[in-house]
Amino acid sequence: MSSQKISTESAAAADRDLIFVVIERHRELSARYDAALSVSAKLDGGAGFDAADEISTQRNDALAEHANVLIRSAPTTIAGVIALTRYVGRLREWELPDDDAWYRIFLEVLADAIDRIAMAQRLGRDRD
Repeated sequence: MSSQKISTESAAAADRDLIFVVIERHRELSARYDAALSVSAKLDGGAGFDAADEISTQRNDALAEHANVLIRSAPTTIAGVIALTRYVGRLREWELPDDDAWYRIFLEVLADAIDRIAMAQRLGRDRD
């Protein structure tokens, strides 16, 4: 699947479920942190390294903060549940919250989201 098609599908899905926006922001912050680390790795001490290391630290802090947002964000559609589950399942350890028990929060939020989606679907069928 082309990246243009994925981007278009993500934008359309975000209209229905804001979890796609949360996922995309996490993806961007991960890429920014990874890029900053790549710069730091090429430097060997000195003022340039210190500046690059400071940028890496700031980007890591932003990523860590958003990782907590990611695991606490509830999808509102089945497509959002699937996308979030797949996305989190593919993340590297440094992209996840520092808390070792993050998965408990994530799974509880996800289960509650699925329950709300199922309830909304049942209510929709009852109205028909």
